[in-house]
Amino acid sequence: MTDKLHGKNLRIWIFALLGGIVFAAFDRCGYMIQHYGTLWAISENPLHKTIFHRILIRVPLFTAGVLISFLLMNWLRGRSADSGAGLPKRESQGSTAPQTAMAKSLALCRAAQNVPAFIKYWLLYFISFLPAFLGGYPGLFAADAPNQIGWTFSGWLTAHHPLLHTGILCGIFSMTRAFGWSDNTAAALCNVLQMIILAGIFAWISCFLKRKQVPQWLWIGTVLFFCLFPFHGMMAVYTTKDTVFSGVLVLCLLQVICMCSTPEEYFKGWRHTIFAGITFSLLLLLRNNGFHTMLACVPFLLIYLWKYRKKLLVLALGLVLVYGVYNGPFLNVIGAEPGNAREMYNIVIQTLSRTYVAGGDIRPEEMDVIRPVMDEETMALYTPNLSDPVKNQFHTDAFEEEKAEFLKTWFQVGCRNKKIYIDAFLNTTLGFWYPDVEDEYLEFVCFDIQKDDPHYPHVQMEPKSEWLNRYYTAIGTDASFRQIPIVRELLSMGLYFWLLVLASLYLIYQKEYEKLLWILPLWMYLGTSLLGPAALLRYGYPLMAACPILLFTMWKKEA
Repeated sequence: MTDKLHGKNLRIWIFALLGGIVFAAFDRCGYMIQHYGTLWAISENPLHKTIFHRILIRVPLFTAGVLISFLLMNWLRGRSADSGAGLPKRESQGSTAPQTAMAKSLALCRAAQNVPAFIKYWLLYFISFLPAFLGGYPGLFAADAPNQIGWTFSGWLTAHHPLLHTGILCGIFSMTRAFGWSDNTAAALCNVLQMIILAGIFAWISCFLKRKQVPQWLWIGTVLFFCLFPFHGMMAVYTTKDTVFSGVLVLCLLQVICMCSTPEEYFKGWRHTIFAGITFSLLLLLRNNGFHTMLACVPFLLIYLWKYRKKLLVLALGLVLVYGVYNGPFLNVIGAEPGNAREMYNIVIQTLSRTYVAGGDIRPEEMDVIRPVMDEETMALYTPNLSDPVKNQFHTDAFEEEKAEFLKTWFQVGCRNKKIYIDAFLNTTLGFWYPDVEDEYLEFVCFDIQKDDPHYPHVQMEPKSEWLNRYYTAIGTDASFRQIPIVRELLSMGLYFWLLVLASLYLIYQKEYEKLLWILPLWMYLGTSLLGPAALLRYGYPLMAACPILLFTMWKKEA
């Protein structure tokens, strides 16, 4: 018994140290990129001389933090186990028939109560979004929405942005203009629809946690988090595909949890599989990387759920079919132009551009291969945290003609400029993984571009409450919270990435390896996002929306 306890204690220390090293590395690498733009700056202070010295000196602090987190979660698990102790014994008393009848009655009561409970949650979350809506009426009409509508009404239909989202936006604007209503009214209708959808998804999550009989701290914390966390309200009224996509990704997460934790029930019949197919299809229709997020999970799910491989293969093939039809025949039928493939090459764009700007080692014969795709003038536009300036001048046709040669050249250049390539990648992705990043924000504004073009939407912010407008402007555009310790971290998407890492380490420490599948979609989504053009808060929002599910995954003890 003593040896067993000693082994358990040793294991928690090992994983606390491992977590300490990981988080110390994230913290110090982020600090160096934030303040110096490079990992390789040398300090005169011997304790901070190199990045490795900086990481080493922070390891004890973060080891203690991880250890406390693990001990706290163990204690919370123990409390839940103690509060449920004795229940099986009480159920075992009496005859079987009354037990069965009582169980059925309770199940029917719960089912009857679920509908009104869902509606109550739905209304609660919808009301919690109203302050952001009133403070920024008709909502945050920004990001890609103006171009999605303007391009389409001008006669250029492109799959650069998800056509489902573009179709909803254009449908609402067409209807309101037909009635003679203003573009502000159209934007308001778009955002009210988003509020309804996101509130419904949050209600679904709350009912899921309630059904799983989570402790009060998690249930109440989830309600408060969804109601009071300011970015939920702001994203609910932000006319961007990322809002609904984030909610749908969390629904996909719940589907994966259910199929992995109760496969016999889940795969009994086709109802759940069909619903999963619809949910996963929505994911790929709402963002271009949604398909890759879910399809990358399929091999791991197949291995774990091999007994149910037939239905899983049907599900996977269905996704491939939807994706193929959408990107082939469907685009041809409606006359839409496919998205530009350059969106997938942000790492290539940023690493080569930084190497050129930094005076790295690029040989003349290599430059001859690079120049038709990105010339010197284009690479000089390099911006560390955003690939768009260079990407927008990237010649995709020239790249496709010599793709193999270009990528070979890119690899060769990288072998000689490893440090520059690492710096380029970390600068572009910094906001995803560093909680103290300084340029993270969610602008509380409306964009009115191409003001003289009637095809474009012309939306102006008309706040219904100046106080609420000032509050959300301070949170979003001004990012005033950056001046407040702790609050700064709570409102940073980097913190929720750290929570994902912590949850993964904790599950491995507890030897609950199967539960890593529960959060696998988040890792796959994050992997595709790291290949994107920038680390924007709306890209990291799925991790924020999934926060209660990550805590549930850590709390839920395997039977």
